[in-house]
Amino acid sequence: MSATSPEHRFVHTPRNTAAKPARKTGTAAEHRVQVAAARLRVTLDQRLGRETPAKTKALAKEPI
Repeated sequence: MSATSPEHRFVHTPRNTAAKPARKTGTAAEHRVQVAAARLRVTLDQRLGRETPAKTKALAKEPI
């Protein structure tokens, strides 16, 4: 039987590493980027007439 036979087509090897959990803390530079992105999102949502999530609005109000 070859490796391209139908029996082996959908067999995958398991991954060696587990998924890493998301970090809650970041650097100051990463935070500035997130605040700037939130400000852009608020502005875009206003122009398009969409509702912005409260969490995004709160982040946009933080100083850079």
